[in-house]
Amino acid sequence: MVDIQPMYAIRYPIFEQTGLVSPPYDVLALQDKQSMLARNANNIVAVDLPHVPPKVAGPLQAYAHAASQLQAWLDSGVLVRDDVAALFPYEQTYTHEGRMYHRRGLFGRVRLEEFGGTGTIHPHEQTFSGPKEDRLLLTRATRCNISPVFGLYDDPHNAVTESLFAKLDDPIAEALLPSMDGQSRVKSTLWRVASAHSIRHMQKLLADKHLYIADGHHRYGTSLNYRRERVASNGTLPHDHPANFVMFVLVAMQDPGLIIMPTHRTVSNLKGFTLDKFMAAAGSRLKLATGEKFHGDQLPALEKRLPSFGAHAMAVYDPAADKAVVVMPTTDDPLREFLSAPTVADHSAAWRSLDVAILQELVFDQIVKPHFAAGGDVSWAFPHEAQEVLRLCHHAQHHAGFILQPTPLKAVRDLCNHNELMPQKSTFFYPKLATGMLINPLF
Repeated sequence: MVDIQPMYAIRYPIFEQTGLVSPPYDVLALQDKQSMLARNANNIVAVDLPHVPPKVAGPLQAYAHAASQLQAWLDSGVLVRDDVAALFPYEQTYTHEGRMYHRRGLFGRVRLEEFGGTGTIHPHEQTFSGPKEDRLLLTRATRCNISPVFGLYDDPHNAVTESLFAKLDDPIAEALLPSMDGQSRVKSTLWRVASAHSIRHMQKLLADKHLYIADGHHRYGTSLNYRRERVASNGTLPHDHPANFVMFVLVAMQDPGLIIMPTHRTVSNLKGFTLDKFMAAAGSRLKLATGEKFHGDQLPALEKRLPSFGAHAMAVYDPAADKAVVVMPTTDDPLREFLSAPTVADHSAAWRSLDVAILQELVFDQIVKPHFAAGGDVSWAFPHEAQEVLRLCHHAQHHAGFILQPTPLKAVRDLCNHNELMPQKSTFFYPKLATGMLINPLF
């Protein structure tokens, strides 16, 4: 049973927050942080990104400084803490491929659950120790959730969202952040619902849902670790202690504004890679979906066409020749022959049908690495658009690009329900949530 509770939120008390909020910490570089702070010294990035890169733990003084900054803002009124608990409807308005979308969701606190068994909160990707160490140090220092976990739930008729947004007062905050391609902006709008009756109604509508973590696995894992520390320190925690909860944004899977984008790959440290040699190395495991070869400037259009070639069709790009081909496995279950491999053995047929799994286990591990890896290993990046594949291949000197179809949302839900994790970088839910519109205190 999902237990969602209102928050005594910490927030900026002004409506226009464009200069104060930021994208999530894990998509930012040091230059991004410096640029945002140069425009506004009160930007949340000063607290949420104390150490760069956040893939590993930084020095303790960095997190202590973040906590001091947060307290200074509270003392001076830059931030305020609400004295009334509330849920917060949240909408993101954005344009993608010439069409405007409105993704609607809800900020609130969700009671933590351990993963697995009969629980109702499910991860879909594995986590790593380094990022969780960084987030745990920040959580210890600030005693807050600075940025939310992004959660999805199944609601075929959008009953929760329609009820939530049916009658709202004026919004309390608005902010604009750059879109993924930098060509437009994503508008975030926030409302507050403090009525006890409305909160109970939302709690009732959400109680029987399962939550699927779309983004923020490390933040959720950090909250579990923080709670374990508090239990170990105190012996026990009261049922409604703030450390038993974590801040979520909840969005229905059927929301018209929810889109899932692919995560492509570009690969470096290859030697002698060409499309002809790649197909020869693939042997009978892959076939051409079409005899046509595509120029690099055709990749954005080809990205959209991939589903028309069939299941598991993917484009392989050779930047040296500026050509791409579309390939697909020759069998319906191409990973079945690797069932004895440790990375495949414990997985279901549904997992084996994921394009990202086929790419990793078949294309990379059986074809690319054995035949083209200089020094025995490769490194890769994870762009989300064909244009970014081109840029990495030509300007960052990556030697090959692989363009995938998006992972179906149904696959995320079904694998989560079976407690099965997807390979790293399987999904990209666009746009990212804004950080800084709300902070959830754990004290």
